[in-house]
Amino acid sequence: MFNNKKSSFDKINDYLVKKGHELVFSIYLADYNGNNIYIRFDYVPKIAVYKIVWVDLNFLNIKHLESYINVQMLTKFISTKIIEKLAEIDYESGFYLNDDIIGDRVELLTYLKENKEYVFDRFLPLEWEKFIDPLALIFSYLPRGMEVFLNEIFAKFDGTEEGYNCLKPIKFNILKGDSTKIFRSLSISKGTELFEQNRVLFLEKVDNKYLAIVEDRIPYLVMIEEVDKEHTLLWCNCKARYYCKHIYAVLLAIRENRFNNFYKVKFLGKEESLLDKVTLRNFYYSFGIRNGKLYIVTPDGMILPLNPVENGKLLFEVIEDDDNCSLSKALEEFKLK
Repeated sequence: MFNNKKSSFDKINDYLVKKGHELVFSIYLADYNGNNIYIRFDYVPKIAVYKIVWVDLNFLNIKHLESYINVQMLTKFISTKIIEKLAEIDYESGFYLNDDIIGDRVELLTYLKENKEYVFDRFLPLEWEKFIDPLALIFSYLPRGMEVFLNEIFAKFDGTEEGYNCLKPIKFNILKGDSTKIFRSLSISKGTELFEQNRVLFLEKVDNKYLAIVEDRIPYLVMIEEVDKEHTLLWCNCKARYYCKHIYAVLLAIRENRFNNFYKVKFLGKEESLLDKVTLRNFYYSFGIRNGKLYIVTPDGMILPLNPVENGKLLFEVIEDDDNCSLSKALEEFKLK
């Protein structure tokens, strides 16, 4: 069925045209880190000034468009610099798309001598280095939080793209994927050692996620999530900005079917507790008592160290223990101290 309704972009453009704007350059961050942001560099002939316009499409109410359009006037010096830099861009329209990436698309449109379109996923291609200066100048007039997008877009130029990639879903099969394509050789060797030393203490599949605790210098939480049939998110709460040895150890444990369920505990305190706010389940995953705290793991990857006793009373009841009733015994011992 034919749909003659105008897109949000058309309606934004119509509104700005009525305000006397002429579009010179636009940036659209499409599903980039879950955001959809439309940015424009416009010229207003009537007053001979350039303006930066940006709209957060995730929160746009088209019926009250004027309340959602943000406008920032530029100095003549900066406007001239942006125009000069855009004029230096002499590439033909191009598309650098990556099937391994979910979302994180950037669409650039130039409207100088002729209309050209440049589309890429996540990182600005090295071949398009002349975009660096105009993008940097435009983003300098946007809210400070948007620097996150700019830094990521430029990551290929400063060699930091691996640090961004490892925080996002990738095209990888948990059971059959070639680990050498995403893990460093050191992560593979050290992760193999951890696995062979039985350092993957707990491993359980919860819905579409694998949750695991790996004992290294301290316990680390690993989460491997099947985002869809092709893409996987591999995450660890250590500080590594790459796929680490802890993730690799858990991957080996999954492939070798070395599962060991977490303890399950029920909270006996008041309702609407902190725990009730982070999960809707009526029980919680735990990997035991350490340094006087009962450690809870939530399905979304949080670790909460909690007091197991209050005023001599246990705050938790064990509803699933190991064969030796280890957690139940530890809680009773802790209560008697």
